[in-house]
Amino acid sequence: MKGNKAPAALALIIALALSAASCADRRCPSESKIRKLYRHSRDYNETAAFLAGTRVRPGTPLFRLTQTDGYRAYRESIGSLWEQYRKRDLDNIETWRRTHIRSVSGVIMYPFSGPDILNALAFFPRAEEFVMIGLEDPGSAPDPFAFRGDAVLAELWRVKTALRTILQLNLFRTQEMHADLKPESFSSITGIMMFFLARYGYDILDVKRVYVDRAGALAEWDPRSSGRDAEGVEIIFRKGAGAPLQTARFFSIDLSDSSLSHKRGFSAFLGGKRQFTTFIKSASYLLSYDTFTVLRSYLLAGSAYLVQEDSGIPMKYFTDGQWKISLHGTYRLLPIFANRFQQDLDAAIKSRSEGLLPFSFGYGFDPEKSNIMIAVPMARN
Repeated sequence: MKGNKAPAALALIIALALSAASCADRRCPSESKIRKLYRHSRDYNETAAFLAGTRVRPGTPLFRLTQTDGYRAYRESIGSLWEQYRKRDLDNIETWRRTHIRSVSGVIMYPFSGPDILNALAFFPRAEEFVMIGLEDPGSAPDPFAFRGDAVLAELWRVKTALRTILQLNLFRTQEMHADLKPESFSSITGIMMFFLARYGYDILDVKRVYVDRAGALAEWDPRSSGRDAEGVEIIFRKGAGAPLQTARFFSIDLSDSSLSHKRGFSAFLGGKRQFTTFIKSASYLLSYDTFTVLRSYLLAGSAYLVQEDSGIPMKYFTDGQWKISLHGTYRLLPIFANRFQQDLDAAIKSRSEGLLPFSFGYGFDPEKSNIMIAVPMARN
């Protein structure tokens, strides 16, 4: 055969075979079953596209709302911000990840996450389940038709306001989330997660309210139900037709010791997760306090793999000889967190860092001041 046709054909055959093998399980139902199971998928994707400023199909109810000067201005503004973020951080995370981060397919445990499904997917695109936890009310899938006239545009600009820091510095600020993420608005936890999925090229199949009951069972939301330990939202999505299904659940709950000691149901729910990957960023150094010992112990005992920056679990808890640790980037502490300085981490990064990060991560705010620790328990290495 002439040229590169044979190698190209072989590569295609191999790719198709690998794709088929990866989807030969419950995560890859047939397209006919997808259509039956997720009848409202098109509506969720149209709403997500509307929020994200991506393509809304002509002829759909939402399309007419995109044909205004106000919406065009929003789409241009949010699109410009997204492209800056993509080029500065997201593309670099994906490139760096391929060399330094394991390809994991199980559960990602992401405490103190806010709506940040974006970084979780950038680091772990093959994960089956994301458990995301924060204090914020998750809200519901936004309904653009619940607002009239200028209120629709006002809600869209609220989305941009809520995203201003993550699209510039790759983090959410706690104080801003409390002000910006309103459960009844487009900029709810759910709305922002839908924005990220749409912008990142994912197909949303389902969005629903859920809760964990006092026995530790996950259930679909029912306003008549009682005994709810933690309320949340569940989003089922995939990277296009034929790709494995993935699930992200955000739960609203206080993770401090005093809270978890009373939330036995949610503690039981967490206890059902084993050999998970822990992901921690921009966590306000809460896991360094004695008021978060339960969560810290749980993550250390249950993690088969852990990726964090310095606001996560302090280095002193990674006992020598029990963890294989690699360090990347540089260590600097913001003045407001000066009392959380880790001398052992500072010395270790100065002597063992494998090089600067090419993206912003955690409270570094820029690549030259960001760091990542990757920790693997030796017994599970």
